[in-house]
Amino acid sequence: MMMQAKRLLAIILLLLTSASYASSSSQNGAYAVTKAQLAQWLSTQTNLAQGNELTSALTLVTKDEHVIAGEIKYQSSGSQCIAYAPHRYFDKHSYPIAMALFTECQVFLANTIHRNTLAADGQKSDLGKYHYSVTNAFIQSYANTVDQFVIYQIHGFDPKKRHTKKARNSDVIISHGAKPATAKLQQISQCLTDKLQLASYVYPLEVTELGGTKNILNKILPSNGEFFHIELSDILREQLVQQPTLMSQFKICITL
Repeated sequence: MMMQAKRLLAIILLLLTSASYASSSSQNGAYAVTKAQLAQWLSTQTNLAQGNELTSALTLVTKDEHVIAGEIKYQSSGSQCIAYAPHRYFDKHSYPIAMALFTECQVFLANTIHRNTLAADGQKSDLGKYHYSVTNAFIQSYANTVDQFVIYQIHGFDPKKRHTKKARNSDVIISHGAKPATAKLQQISQCLTDKLQLASYVYPLEVTELGGTKNILNKILPSNGEFFHIELSDILREQLVQQPTLMSQFKICITL
């Protein structure tokens, strides 16, 4: 009886492993196809922009359940950077704030479904953590068309829910995700402090929370990309969308 139970358990484990492998293989295949299609789309936009001003938009609600959707905007003018709002339905006002940064950048990215929506594999469709997304595929395709680029990813937080006094008293927490803080990061934070009188702190040098260390961009970002993880308090986000002058000064500091 025990031998039969062991054999049954082995068969179940084999079936689960095979199903997991098949699902992973399907995800990899679908993701590769999506990335190739986006590379072709980007190439077309780049060619059309030769000698012209061009702005193109693409909202891809993919029919393939293995790649979650995303919104993409591309313009031929602007710096080689990406303004990114991965949680537009969760982090209030992060979408218009990222759109404001898009005036300085070639690319805008955002989610099209709530971050807590379950994907086909049972994981949350959180663009900050999910690998197989339209936005990740586009980032990797875009990286092949430029020498260097920067991603400004906008997030939101409620200071009252933070664990440390410094985080509770902050307006901005900025980091490079899992990578060490650079002089450029500190320069941006200092600009926010000096020019806008904001309580801006650099992770992990000045604050120990909200560093974006588990963000998927730490894993998939190409070597010619630089990632800025920008956490904004609820009060500051409200002020930015209501005060054009403040938003303008904010853009200057972030895109130094």
